[in-house]
This record gives sequence, structure tokens and C-alpha cells, in this order.
Amino acid sequence: MLQNIKKLLADNSLWIAIITTISVTILSLVALPKIDLGLNLKSGDKYLHVIAYFVLSFFWYIALRKKLNNTRYKIAVILSIILYGIILEGLQGGLTSYRTADWHDAIANTLGVLLAVISFNSAAKWLGTK
Repeated sequence: MLQNIKKLLADNSLWIAIITTISVTILSLVALPKIDLGLNLKSGDKYLHVIAYFVLSFFWYIALRKKLNNTRYKIAVILSIILYGIILEGLQGGLTSYRTADWHDAIANTLGVLLAVISFNSAAKWLGTK
């Protein structure tokens, strides 16, 4: 069963990464209702930014895993996703009246990317694929 899931994810990893990118774009630019999870976390939306960019980066790493042995390629992917997050922050401030650009969000996005890189590298070593 797990082998089937692994094969399904591997065979469709590029599509999953593209759909995740589109989803993050939409969620970043549409008006979302305030949701109170009852966690009473200060700056709770920053956690959502970290999670979103962690997932986004992790899926792109899976989709591009065969090319990431090249250090320059790996750095380009990391910087591209970070730049994508910065651009989306700018678009929030420039295109919408209900969202604002926040450099704290860009930092949270970057943290999510870096955590995904660390997690992916650790998982690759653990699985013996690196």
C-alpha cells in the first residue's frame, strides 16, 4: 500500500508542486475570513506562512529531486521560492485593498523554505538517497 502511494506521489510530483504553487498564490491574494483557532498565538498568521512555504518548498524539492544534486540548481530553487514569496507580498500590497504587504510575512515564508530544505536533506540522508 505504501509503495503504491509513494509511486503515485513520485509520478505526479510536478503536478502536485504546480497545484500547490497555484493554491498558495490564490490564498495569498484573495480575501480570507478571519479564523480563530482558539490557540491565542501572537502573530498566528506567521505560523501559517511558515507551514505554507514549508509545504510548497517540500513539494518542489520532491518534484525536482533528481536535479538537486547540483548545488547551483538547489540554490536557484531555494532563491526562486523565496523571491516568489516576496513578489506575492508585494502583490498583496499593490493589487488588493484587503491585504497588506508585510516584511514579517516574507521572513516567515523564508523560514518555511529553509526548514523544508533542512527537512528534505535530513530525510534524503535517512532514506539513503543522498
